[in-house]
Amino acid sequence: MIQRLFSTTKKFPITVTNNAWNKMSEIINKKKSIGFLFSVTSGGCNGFNYDFQLMDQYKYDELILNKKINPTTIEKNNIKLFIDPIAEMYLIGTTIDHISEDFDKGLFENKFIFLPDKNLASSCGCGISFTPKI
Repeated sequence: MIQRLFSTTKKFPITVTNNAWNKMSEIINKKKSIGFLFSVTSGGCNGFNYDFQLMDQYKYDELILNKKINPTTIEKNNIKLFIDPIAEMYLIGTTIDHISEDFDKGLFENKFIFLPDKNLASSCGCGISFTPKI
């Protein structure tokens, strides 16, 4: 006999820190956008680059309505993060964070950083490119 367990908890393929949500909220409110698109492009020293783009209504309509793509959407406090369905399998386990400059800690810029799950991908020192582990 096989027993199946069902869960009402939905686990998202990526994790977004509170720092990243706060920065995304700030940007979306200033730019009057609807969210961000998280994807990948080919290139970089490890094969793939993380791609993080602001989505306005036109880009959203082009992606969702015209191409009929239904991305995974993560939402917090009305801030939406769309995950490109074609790239989602490469992004599983990634954490999006935002770091702010802190001269005492040697941080001289504000930026989003992408941290892959070390069991699923490896990245180079720049933190922008990665290689999925197959």
